[in-house]
Amino acid sequence: MKNLYFNVKELDLRATKEFLLPPSLLMENAARGMADFLKKRFKKNQKILIVCGSGDNGADGLATARMLCGFFKVYLYLPLPLKSPLAKEQMDRLLCLKEHFNLLENLKNLRKNKFDIVLDCLFGIGLKGDLNSTLLALLQDLNSFKAIKVACDIPSGIKSCGTPQKLDENFIAFNADFTLTMGALKLSLFSDLAKDFVGKVYCLSLGIQRKFYELESNFKLLEKGDFTPPKRTKNLCNKGSFGHLALIVGQNPNAPLLSASAGFKIGSGLCTLVCKSPIQAPIELMQNQNLPYNTTSIIIGMGFGKNLKQSQMDLLKILEANLHLPILFDADIFYHPNFKEMLKNAKYPILTPHLKEFSHLLSLINIEATTQNILENKIEFTQKFLQSFPHCTLVLKGANTLIATQSNIFINPLGNNSLAKGGSGDVLAGLIGGFLAQGYTPLNASIQGVLAHSLCARKFTKKYANFSLSPLDLISQIRYL
Repeated sequence: MKNLYFNVKELDLRATKEFLLPPSLLMENAARGMADFLKKRFKKNQKILIVCGSGDNGADGLATARMLCGFFKVYLYLPLPLKSPLAKEQMDRLLCLKEHFNLLENLKNLRKNKFDIVLDCLFGIGLKGDLNSTLLALLQDLNSFKAIKVACDIPSGIKSCGTPQKLDENFIAFNADFTLTMGALKLSLFSDLAKDFVGKVYCLSLGIQRKFYELESNFKLLEKGDFTPPKRTKNLCNKGSFGHLALIVGQNPNAPLLSASAGFKIGSGLCTLVCKSPIQAPIELMQNQNLPYNTTSIIIGMGFGKNLKQSQMDLLKILEANLHLPILFDADIFYHPNFKEMLKNAKYPILTPHLKEFSHLLSLINIEATTQNILENKIEFTQKFLQSFPHCTLVLKGANTLIATQSNIFINPLGNNSLAKGGSGDVLAGLIGGFLAQGYTPLNASIQGVLAHSLCARKFTKKYANFSLSPLDLISQIRYL
């Protein structure tokens, strides 16, 4: 996993103070990294448009333009007057090569050209406000080019909180194929709303290895290599050696059946459906009216129902008598009138809400937030919720799912749109519950379950159409992890 940061100003200042790398040299290293990236991936003499803003992000672009003169056919567009001292300095240097690049004076000249590459150096990571209509129109023009699009540090239009600009009812930002971010990875690149704009993210060196440049962060980006399947190494074992997952079944048994199958497939030695009446289920899943004595983890919520009958009330009494066990709460259980009290008393709770469910959970601590509010400020709302429930592990589902505790937040960027299907969340709950049953901590079970979920989807979509993934397909992929 890699460190993530809200911004890297502190890291840049440290590089200057401790490693004697002044801002101008950091900029030269950033530009060199971008120039090398572009030279390696594109042919000589291709046409590149470099669009530069007025600040240091624009200065990065101007320095890169200087380094690319003579290799590419360089076209430069400056929609704003230069303000940054470094930008003015880089422009003076570039003008020494004025016969080797083309300066486009207006949008008309921009629109009548065709480019192979567009390099966006308009705005950097510190953008906070809304862009005016002229700049929004420029972003639309840049996005319309049939060219490979590369963003410097972050696609222009994405604010420091990770939210793109609004245009009518839609979000807009520079639509990058590649984002070349400088020195360290930024949190705003991995928001749900940024996912459709950043493309493939590369972190470029500023002249010093990341292990020296970076400081430890409480925010982490998960990688494929962080997944460690629960491989069995000991031979002196039995089914009880690998835990016992219990799923409390309410009004609709189909959702917990998906969870149970996923938990069993990921390695739980035993799996029992706790239900008051027998249901039709795969033969490997046991059924019981009570919680088995050797239960090591519990899942409740999916398909449980909101208007409860006596049978579901009886099952809740069983749950409330076993709140000392690791429990994963999901879906319908969040809406139970006594859920807040259950959550306070649960010793090792994991919550796996989607945005709408999380909006309801926030109301338990008197925070009113729409799903759109949460989407634009997931980390802020996550931290507020965990201040009230510091013993919880929160898995907030989305395009980039968050796994959060009071002290750390992990972001999983590996999920894809094939998972936008009914039942995929039930499979995720089962995967986490299966790890939990095998003795993983709530945090590690959540991380491993989320990664397994994403990797199964990625394996499936390498062979099959992404729109065709079903929950059963996800479960079938577990064997290949």
